[in-house]
Amino acid sequence: MRRIIYDGDSFYELDEECMRQKEETERRKETKEKGNKRERGQKRENRK
Repeated sequence: MRRIIYDGDSFYELDEECMRQKEETERRKETKEKGNKRERGQKRENRK
């Protein structure tokens, strides 16, 4: 589904499916980065 946004004399067309996929990809990337930080912290604790 597409959404049209009017901004004064300009307009933009958004593809909602594309935006949903992009948001999901970004969430996965953030989750992966958080997981990597946790793993590094656990490895340091194991060294003590």
